[in-house]
Amino acid sequence: MADEHKKHEITIFVNNQPFKTAEHELTGTQIKALAGIPPEYELFRVEGDKSIPVGNDERVHLHDNEHFRAIPSGTFGKNGLTSKTG
Repeated sequence: MADEHKKHEITIFVNNQPFKTAEHELTGTQIKALAGIPPEYELFRVEGDKSIPVGNDERVHLHDNEHFRAIPSGTFGKNGLTSKTG
């Protein structure tokens, strides 16, 4: 059977939207492309209440139902906190 060698498809979430992939390791650039996110956006892996930056060339071992957040570059301030003005 041809299906015996088919990779198990997993679902990851980018900005709370589900995306399926048969790949179990992707770079930050590939994750953004899968989700239709502009390449200049910053990508973060969500772990509980933490957001871990993922570089464009960084390879990420994916897990089913893993969550990522992509935001426009420069949204976070110098210390990883949102900038507040006023």
